[in-house]
Amino acid sequence: MNETQKKPIEQKFGDRVQETTNKYINSNCIIKSHDLIQQGYKVYLLAQGTNAPYKGSKGHLDATADVNVLTDMFIKYGANSNIGISLKDTNLVVLDIDRHTPHKNGLRSLKQAGINANFDSEVFETTPRQGIHVFYRVPDGLDIKTFKHDLMDGVELITDKITVAPSVKSLGGGSIGYQHFGSNFSDANIMPQWLIDLATNVPTSGHGKQYKQARYTVQERWEMVLNGFTEGQRNMQAVSLSGYLLRIEVDPNVAYQIIQKINSESDMPLPDKEINTLFRSVYNKERQRAKRGIA
Repeated sequence: MNETQKKPIEQKFGDRVQETTNKYINSNCIIKSHDLIQQGYKVYLLAQGTNAPYKGSKGHLDATADVNVLTDMFIKYGANSNIGISLKDTNLVVLDIDRHTPHKNGLRSLKQAGINANFDSEVFETTPRQGIHVFYRVPDGLDIKTFKHDLMDGVELITDKITVAPSVKSLGGGSIGYQHFGSNFSDANIMPQWLIDLATNVPTSGHGKQYKQARYTVQERWEMVLNGFTEGQRNMQAVSLSGYLLRIEVDPNVAYQIIQKINSESDMPLPDKEINTLFRSVYNKERQRAKRGIA
């Protein structure tokens, strides 16, 4: 979008979003959110410099395609709020590749699995912590609800919501922004076959999803308590920490509350329903382990 295109959009918002001095608020996030609504996406706001919902808001559940409703949100929370889009009913998924820790690099995981992925021709965004969000369209005939989320170490498939550029994150005393590359999200390419294979390879037992428990050190688990679950590893970390708490005989109700609190304070919390399903699966597994006398 060039400068001549930006001005009318900014003025349209400026009719309602004004500072007390009656000067128009100039916010790239306001301009971009309006553009996203015009493209057909539902937008929601996040606390400035974070991926967390504002206190008292419902996060992605507040996502709207109504310009007036969104404008009221900016008036309430501030023009420099971060923005996200709901992926529900968009036929879009996001491949989240984590690269911000030395020992967990999604690109390296893909390469070690024999997948030589090239994202140069894809619609993607870089994240403030050097990660990559690659946007794909789901082929006809595939049910997003059945997709596996944790694909491998540092590689996650996101199907519910996503923070987008030009949002920023406060890091190291400064702010680093998400950067968009390629055309609009609606022009994203179809999921490649290697990604379809990873996303649909979900082992099941009965009617529930079975989670493979990742191995983390005790120190890494307590770092989760302090820092929250990490993008690209959310499910695996929640499973690992749940199992750890239950094995050291923390009361299951207390353990569940701990997992819920850590998840809620993470940069990108998992849906409550998914946390509940995940914890229940681990709890049942640990009960069976205890019955068999396995340490």
